[in-house]
Parts: sequence; structure tokens; C-alpha cells
Amino acid sequence: MRCVARTPGGGLPLRGREAESAALADGLAALVRGRGGVVVVEGPPGSGRTRLLAEVHARAVADGLPCLRGSAALDRLAVPFGPLLEALCAGPAPLLDASEPRLVRPADLRSWTLQEARARLAGAAARGPLVICLDDVQWCDSATLAALPELLADLADAPILWVLSVGPPPVAVGARVEALCRGRDRIVLGPLADRAVAELAADLLGAEPGLAVLRMAGRAQGTPRLLVELLRGLAEEGRITVRDGIATTDGGAVPRRLRELVRGRLDQVSPSARQCVRVASVFDRAFTAAELAGLVGVPVGEVAAVVEEAGGAGFLAGSDGLLGFRHDLVRQAISATLPSALRRCLRRQAVEVRLAHGGRAVDVAAELAETAAPGDHRAVDLLRRAAGDLAATAPARAAALSRRALDLAGPDGPHTAQIVAGTVELLDRDGRYAEARQRAEAALEGLLTPEAEARLRWVMARLVGHVSSAEAVRQCRTALAVPGVSAGVVARLVATEALHLSRSGYAARSIAAAGRVAVDADAAAGATALAALARAELARLNPSRALVFQDEAEARVVRASRPRALEDCARAFTLTASGRIEEALRETDEGVGAARQAGHRPAEALWAMSRARVLLDAGRLAAARVEADAALSAAGDLGSGDFADTTARYAFGRAAVHMGDEEGVRRCAADGARMAAAEAPAVRRTGTWLAALAADAAGDTARVAELIELAWADSGAPGTTPDPADLVVLARLALRAELPGLAAEAAGRAAELDAEIPFLRGVAAHARGLLTDDPDLLLQAVKVLEEAERPLVRASAAEDAGRVLGAAGDPAARGLLDSALDLYEECGAVRDAARVRRRLRALGVRRAARFSGGAGRWGLTAAEVKVALLVAQGATNRQVAERLFLSSHTVGSHLRHIFTKWNITSRVDLTRQVLELEAA
Repeated sequence: MRCVARTPGGGLPLRGREAESAALADGLAALVRGRGGVVVVEGPPGSGRTRLLAEVHARAVADGLPCLRGSAALDRLAVPFGPLLEALCAGPAPLLDASEPRLVRPADLRSWTLQEARARLAGAAARGPLVICLDDVQWCDSATLAALPELLADLADAPILWVLSVGPPPVAVGARVEALCRGRDRIVLGPLADRAVAELAADLLGAEPGLAVLRMAGRAQGTPRLLVELLRGLAEEGRITVRDGIATTDGGAVPRRLRELVRGRLDQVSPSARQCVRVASVFDRAFTAAELAGLVGVPVGEVAAVVEEAGGAGFLAGSDGLLGFRHDLVRQAISATLPSALRRCLRRQAVEVRLAHGGRAVDVAAELAETAAPGDHRAVDLLRRAAGDLAATAPARAAALSRRALDLAGPDGPHTAQIVAGTVELLDRDGRYAEARQRAEAALEGLLTPEAEARLRWVMARLVGHVSSAEAVRQCRTALAVPGVSAGVVARLVATEALHLSRSGYAARSIAAAGRVAVDADAAAGATALAALARAELARLNPSRALVFQDEAEARVVRASRPRALEDCARAFTLTASGRIEEALRETDEGVGAARQAGHRPAEALWAMSRARVLLDAGRLAAARVEADAALSAAGDLGSGDFADTTARYAFGRAAVHMGDEEGVRRCAADGARMAAAEAPAVRRTGTWLAALAADAAGDTARVAELIELAWADSGAPGTTPDPADLVVLARLALRAELPGLAAEAAGRAAELDAEIPFLRGVAAHARGLLTDDPDLLLQAVKVLEEAERPLVRASAAEDAGRVLGAAGDPAARGLLDSALDLYEECGAVRDAARVRRRLRALGVRRAARFSGGAGRWGLTAAEVKVALLVAQGATNRQVAERLFLSSHTVGSHLRHIFTKWNITSRVDLTRQVLELEAA
């Protein structure tokens, strides 16, 4: 059903002006009691001043009060006393015969009119109360503006209610209009409230407005006249549809009716002002008089006068040296009247004008993207510059501008390959990995120069590296086989190959490749080569050397005045391998924050996954599991790659094993089996190690024996990024699987760790003590690890020392096992705590379970309790995230766990449960 606008016949209800209407009604009531006054109704064009005066007239007539009406107009000839004479001569009982002024000599007209007006109005007021409504006083002629203050003063005691409608006055008469209004009762009309807009839309359309109609109505910004003409115009053009009593619209262009209204107002100003306003309509944002003059093609001095006229007519307004349209819908309506070719040409010229007056490429990028034509090389350069400026803070906008530059450059443009590379990087920063890869692959299938192909493959390697380090290595090697590539690009390719070789698990090859990068290579290549060496040293469990290389890599970036790569999480892993957990957590928190602030979605996902791994090492098992789950949900394409497998999935699986989560252990086993078939050795080893831990949790010793040998083979450490403490776990599993040789190898590797680092010294003592059940070495490990920031590692050492001392009948065993149990319970390691509790029972000690694990109450963790309380108070996921400084994905993960634990399915159920538990 199509909706046709109703003709109100003067009957549309007055919406959103109830308070103003009541104030005027009070004025009429006071007039009936014999007290006159002056009320000034102020507001911009279209705000409803005229309609409010009509309401006053209607009420006065209904109350039997005579009401005189007059108005000024912008296009009306400046007849002296025109509005005042109109009021006196019009109506069913005019106070003055229209022919009388014609008999007066021009020289006497002012004094005669003032005298007659005073006398006739006084006489009418003597017979009874009188209402006088004057509309658009700001456009009155100078004679009227001079006479009105005298009349108001002379007739102040008469029972006359003056209602003056005043809009924004021209500069020339602004002071006089303000003096006239000063000290009067003033009613200021602002925009209609949303509710009034919806009610007025329903009045006009005869149906409740739907969301699309309300969004369209919002373009009127609460201005009643524009809203009425906008909706009536849409209805007349058949663009309003009513179904089931709800009105909807397709939106779109400004309707003809509104364009004609604005055109009519524009025709009232002078031709020069009209031209300026039409040209100004192509500026989407505020502009200066100099910019307008440059676009119109006239000196700035000539623009000032027409700008003043346009301002007085209600089109333009100025503030702080800038000009703009009072209402953007009016600007759109005027712009729509321009021929499309002219509008496009003017908008393109406006870009150059803004640039000529000091504007930046980023300031004009949106207009440039819309107006430039294919082959416009200047536009291409400007868009690339703007994209570069926005890359660090607004990658989505930057990617859109870069894509537009690519479209304008065409497939054979001189810089197309470079633009493709930049676009790919920006799309990746915005989290659009699939689109970025598709564009890169499509470009590589085309005809490229050797240099362009090599550069693009280098970008491709960086793009795919976190998903598949093996693919990144292939891209680098393919590019290095291309002849005729510059030395700088070759250096970057070799360094990137080295980095991804280390990530793949080829430490020796990585070190060899990094050694081929010249010492004097550019900052990017040099820093990448150093990062590769840091990663290789970490894989060899040399965190001190890794930190040296990492520091030098970052220093080289700083010296070159380049920003640190937001997605570089390596330092956090090096810190946690050194036992410096709190520093690692601060590093990941800062990384998440910086990536989020910059809008770098992949970096945010990588940091969130890294944080899950650090939380695991910190013994915050429930938090690690939630963080890992949330990070994987938010990671998009990165969630199925190498980095996700070796960080988030690893953290989730290890946490599940410690917590005795059977479903989590099954998931750990499945993830491990899949990862064990991966192309990269690092991922294979991590998967095999996870599968071994899951098999141990399931009690499958034979499977454990098979898997741990595979995880250890040719690696020097199980898993990636390796945890030195896993050498102890490996030795324990090997002994349990009756593989003493493997256990000895693990202990021997632990003995090679850097003894200058207390955490590593404690791990070495623990592994050696475990190998021979040496109580002195195990007690040494407990003592060295006392201050370690790894509670699970401390608990493990205390448990082994307690086990060995208990077997020897040493009473100190109980204290050690008690300490281990406390630590395990604090971490939420249910499976480990149950094992220690069994050891204590063997010594005749019974300990009840008292888990913390971050637990708060009601069977939830502390974090889950906070989320539940806020949700029960009505907070949305986003609001909870802001309050608790979490990501929305983490909040969602917490809610899923709460729903599962409480066996509920909705936020309503959650609220009811919280209320019941709080009451209890």
C-alpha cells in the first residue's frame, strides 16, 4: 500500500511545542484580564514561528479577541511601515482604510503613520483587548523597525498583546532587532524532540513511522518545516509504503517538493548571493570565505557582502572564521538542483581550492574519492598520501581510500603494483585478510616488473606469516628467485624469510638466513633479521640472548624514527620464558590497548592470543581459557593459523588439562592431532606435545610414550613457543612411560639453561632432582623457585619434593604437599590438586577442596561474577566490556560459561538467578 500525504487543511496538530503554546495561552489569558505585553518568538527558518503565530491567531479568534496580523518578507519591496500597515488595514474590521496612506505626502508619511497607528491602536484597545502578530520582524523595513519601539513604549499600559516572530537578523539590522527584543518575554524555538518528530511523522503519513522513516526524518534535524516538506515530498513521489500500520521508505534523494521549497527561498535573494549559495552547496563541510571566493572565482572582498546577505536569508552561518549551511538538508537540496556534471566538476575543484588554502590530503580525501575520474593521477597521489596518514589510526578508512586510488590508477598505471601492496597491508590491518590475499594473488597473476613482483611477494609473506609461516617462506624464496631486484628489497626478503623460518621451527636455518642480511641494511630489514635471531634463540631456550637481539631490533626501529610493528608480540614470550610474568602481562595489555586504539584488528587478535598464553604461565587457568576462547572467536581468518595454534589453542588445551575439564581435554586431543599433521615443524611439535598431555590426562601411557618422543625429536624443547618448565614435565612423563633415556635428555637440556636466571636455575634443579628422586636437588628447586612468578611451576616442585620426602618418611613432606595443594587450588588446577590430595591421604592427612582459581561465588570465577552482576543490572556486552576493560568477545565467552554452569539460556534467566542468589 502506497501512502499519500494528507492535506491537513490547517489541521495538523502542533507537535513538540506544548510548553511554548502554553506560554502564549497564558499571555492571552492575561490579556483577557486587561494586562497586555510583548512576547518575542525566536527561532531559525523553518522552526515553526509562523505556525505558532497562526496558533495565537486561532486561539484569539476563538476567544473573541480581535487579532491583527502583518509580516515582512525578504523578497518584498521595502515599503515604509509595510508590515505595520498590513496589520492595520487587513482583517474583517480594519483599523485603517488602505487608501488613506496614499493621500499623505511622502515627506509626512512617517509622522502620519506613527501618529495614526498610535491613535487607532489606542482606540481599539479602549474598546477591548487586542492581539497584534507580526511575523519575520528581522526583515522589516527601517521605518517599521524605528516605529515599533515607540509604539511598544507608548502603548505599554494598553491591553494589547504583541507577538513578534524574529529569525536570525541580517548583520545590518542585528543591533536594532536585538534592542527591540531586549527585556521582553522570549520564547526560543529549538529542534523538535525525537518523540515529537515521530508524532508529527505519524500525523503526516497516517501510520506509525518505521525505523527507515525515522532515519530519514532525522535528516531534518528537528526542523518542523523541513520535516513536513520532506515527508510530504516522499509520499507524493510514492516513496512511502505502509504495511500493517507501519510506514517505511527507501530513503534516497531529497524529494522534489523540498527542493522546490528551498529553490523558492533561494530565488528571494540577489543573483550574486544565489550563485554563491549554489556553489557553496558542494562543500560537505565548513569552509572559509577565501575558499568560497576561490571556487566562485571572485576576490574575497566581493564574497563578504553576498555571504552577509545569504546569512540574513537563513542559508549560511559563520563561527570562528568558518562558514557553513545552517541546515545540511538545505545544502543537500540546493546541491541536488545543480546538474550532476557541474556538481561533480565543482566538487573536484573544491578539493584543489581547499588544498591551495592549506588543507591536507586527508581533509579532502572523501570528496576526492567521490569526484575523481579514472586516470586522475593527482587524485591517485593525494589518496595514497591520505591513506598513509590514516593507516596508523583508522585502517578501515585508509583501506577504502587506497582501494579507490587503485581503481583510479587502473591495471596498467605506473604505480599500480605499489598501490596494490599498500592496499593489501591496509586491508590486513582492518582485519580483512581474505580480501587482502585475494587482491595480492590477483595482482601477482598480472604483468609486473621484477621489482614490483618482489615487493608484492614481500608484502604477501608478511600478510600470510601468522597463518602459515611455511607459505611466508615460500613467498620470500619465490621473490628471491626473480632476477633484477634491488638490494634493499632483497635484504627485506631475506630477513623476512629468516623470521618465518624461526617461526616454522627451523632455528639453525633462520640464523643462517639472518646472517646473510648486511649489517648496514635498512631499518626494516635489519630489525627483522634481529627479530629472527631473537626468535631462534628463544626456540633454543636462551631467553637472555633472545632479549638482547629483541632490544637491538627495537632500538634500530627507534633510531630510524619508525613505529614498532603493532603485531610484534615476541617480547612477551621471551619475558615469560625468563619467568618475568608480570612484565609479560603488562606487555600484552599494552599491546592489546595499542592495537585496539589504532584499529589494527589482526594485531589486537594476536596480542589477545598471546595474553592467553601468558595467563597460562601465570597460573590463571580460568582466565587463560576464557581469553583463549574469546581471542579465537574474534580472530577471524587468523583463528585457523599457525600463531593461533601455538598460542591460544595451546593455552586452552593446557588449561583444560590442569583443570580436569574432560570436554576441554577432548578438544585438546583433537587440536593436537590436527596440528601434528601441520606443515611447519613448530606447529607439529606443539600439536604432538598437546596430544601427549591429553593422553596423559586420559591415562594412556603407551600413547604418551609414543608422542613425547616425537615432540622431543630434533627440537631441544617440546612445544612452541617453548616453555623451559616443560622440560620437567617431559622428564616426568618419560619416567612414567619407562623412557629413562628421554628423561635424562630432558634433564640434561635443563642443566644447560642460563643459571643466571633464578627461574631457569630452579627448573634445572627440579629436572635433575626428578631424574633420580634426589630430595636435596628437589628442595633446592623449591627454595630457588620461592619468588618465581609461576605458581604452577612452584607447586610442581613442592609436590615432587613432598612425594620423595614422604616416601622416605620425612615429616617435612606434609608441609611441602600442603604448599603444593594451596598453589594448585589457587590456580584452579583441579586435576593436579586431586593428585596431591591423594598423596596427603597416603600420609594420613585429609584436606577438603577449597578452590580459588579466581573463583568468586555461586560456582563462578571472580571475573564471571562481575560479568553476571553487571548483566543482571541491564548492561549490554559492550557496556560490560567498557566497565571491566575487556573486549566484547571476552565478555561473550564469560557469558557462555555462565550459561553452561547455571544451565540457563537467556539474560532474563541470568538476572532471575542473580536476584535469587543475592537474596539467599
